Amino acid sequence: MAGARARHCDGSAGRTPFNPLALLRLAWACARQGAPNRYVCETIFRHAWQGGAAADDAARLQALTAQLVPTRDPAGAEVKQALRAATDAALAAGVFGVPTFAVDGRLFWGLDALPMLRAQIEGDVRVDAVWAAAASVAQGVRR
Repeated sequence: MAGARARHCDGSAGRTPFNPLALLRLAWACARQGAPNRYVCETIFRHAWQGGAAADDAARLQALTAQLVPTRDPAGAEVKQALRAATDAALAAGVFGVPTFAVDGRLFWGLDALPMLRAQIEGDVRVDAVWAAAASVAQGVRR
């Protein structure tokens, strides 16, 4: 699993935190079938988290936009509305951060959760015990 993570993300964003709004709008501007596809998401993820360059650098964003060839204007009202609707739906579902994967009514958040996500998909019953233990911890803040 560590090798797979290293190929996708070396964890070296140019500066964090950064405002992801331009990247989010670009993703939705590229959505051709209702939501951004895997290629678009992986390309944007690598743009932000590989190589140590600033994710919000104007020249890099321009090059990324040229590479992804969005079908809609990232600054257009249609894209802004789609992003707002997706954000509202994610918040209503309890999504906390990215990447988040929803499987069998459970949310798996962050790269460090990928092994547990895989276990859930493979039907590993040990996930239930881990899930129950985590659910027993008192929450400090709720949205």
